Formats: sequence, structure tokens, C-alpha cells
Amino acid sequence: MMKKTALLVAALLVIALFWAVPAWPGTIPSSIVPEGARWVAHLDMEKFVATKLFEFLDKDGRFDIKSRDANRWLKMDLTKDVTGVTVFGFEPGGKGQAVFAIAGKFDKARLLTLLDLAEDHTETPYGSFTLYSTGGDEYGAFINDGLIVFSESREAVEKVLDTAGGKAKNFSATPLGASFKDVPAGAFLSGIMPDLSKLSEMNSQSKILEKASGLFFVAQEKQDALQIRLQVTADSPENAKNMADMVQGIIAMGRLAGNEGDMAKAAALIDGLQVKLDGKVLKLEFERPSREIADVLSKGRGLHGLLD
Repeated sequence: MMKKTALLVAALLVIALFWAVPAWPGTIPSSIVPEGARWVAHLDMEKFVATKLFEFLDKDGRFDIKSRDANRWLKMDLTKDVTGVTVFGFEPGGKGQAVFAIAGKFDKARLLTLLDLAEDHTETPYGSFTLYSTGGDEYGAFINDGLIVFSESREAVEKVLDTAGGKAKNFSATPLGASFKDVPAGAFLSGIMPDLSKLSEMNSQSKILEKASGLFFVAQEKQDALQIRLQVTADSPENAKNMADMVQGIIAMGRLAGNEGDMAKAAALIDGLQVKLDGKVLKLEFERPSREIADVLSKGRGLHGLLD
């Protein structure tokens, strides 16, 4: 139990970074994110590739398998050819409401050829765009030669196409759009969800989410150190303190669990985590040398060893 707790704490510090890789970079394509979007997550690959963290992980072969798959099937180098990915979602309640928008240098002819190989592949005109489908549960479209969107929801993709075509408003004038002004210029990863109320309804077992009303996340590297800031806004100062107490309890258990070997490496990351309270706002701020993060994540060590 204690080993799992330490692993959880360490993983929480880095999972928001690595669930997005292999392909998220560039600026947010605001003109295609619909007004009704409730959350947006974004990673700037160009900034990420320029970090020492990426350099260490790349030298260690952390991305080799994924890169080989992309090179073989798509004939592209993800870290060089992909220039932008944004993920966003709408009102919870429907399956596959998340939309992926990937910008980059694509071999469109090759991608269309691969689509043609699917027996149940269909193409449907939609305004000035073409909606592609494979099997009825995957939908996508080219906004232009350098921007692709896809989702498990046809309705979600159509909302994006309506926005891209000027038939519907984008999210720029919404509170969600305005929240991105607080993202530091050097951040390579960010995520914002101004309203967590619906999310807490979907996950009734989460004691933290049911007391939270907003979430803000950023990650950047400064002076060869990874800096992560997670900010949760509670519905009251009292509940913010309760959330802080819960986090402090988890951190304490993580420290007790990590005494030696690989567990000690992972648990050492906890020392870079600070818990701060500012009224209704709970702030988790993390800073640790990128070399140390890479050591924990490298193959054959760190989290890989913890899972053995």
C-alpha cells in the first residue's frame, strides 16, 4: 500500500507531461476551438524539445519506439514535423467528446492513402470541408494541409468545422479563452478547466473534485529545472484548506514509503513539491532539476522499476 502511495505521488507530478507526448506543440489554434469548449490542454512541442528534460530522455531512448512507429507508418518525425496539438472538450455526458487538433507538416496524400486501406472508410462533404470516418467511431478532417482534427464524436468534429468555417463563434471571448493570458510565455504544457462542477458529478467518489470549481496547470523549464504549477480553486477557503490537508497527508505517506532503491529516487521528487493556500486557491508548486526527473523516468529505472 505504501509503495503504491509513493508511486502515485511521484506519478502525479509528471503524468500531466507524459500523457501528452508523443505529439503536442505550437500555439493554440483559437480560431477552431468552439465557444462551448469547457476545457483545453495544450503542449508546445517546440518549447518541450528545447528543454534539457527532453534532451536527457531522448538520449536515453525514451521516445524511440513511438518515433519508429511514426516514421514507418506516417513518414514523419514527430518532434520535428509536428508543430502544434491542442486537446479540448465540451459538456460532459457523451462518449468521445474530446477533440484533438494537430498542426504540422503532413504528407496529406499518404494519410489519405492509409485511410483508403480501411474497408469501412467513408468520406462525407461538410461545408467546404470533408469529414472522414473509419468504422463509425472515429471522425476527422483537414482544416487545411497543416492542421488536422479528430475525435470519437462526429458531433464534436462538426462543431469544430462550423467554428473553423466562421459559422459559429470560437472560445476567444469566453472565460476559458481569457484564462490563457495567465499562462507564462515559457510554458510548454498548460491545461485549464474553469468549471469543475460537471466533472465532479461524473466522478462522485472524488472528495477533492466535489469541492473544487476550477483548475489551472502549467509546466515549464527554467535554468535546467522542471517547474510545474497546479492551481485548484475551491468553493470556499475552508474547503481549500481541507484539500491542502489531504494533499499534505498523501505527501507524508509518500515520504514514509520511499526509503531505498528506486522508491527513494521517486520519493525524492516529493521534496520539490510545495503546498500553498491563498484564500480559496490551493497551489501545488513543484521544482526539481530536469536531470533528476529524467533519471526517474528513464528506461530500466525509476517508474519502470517501481512497476516491476
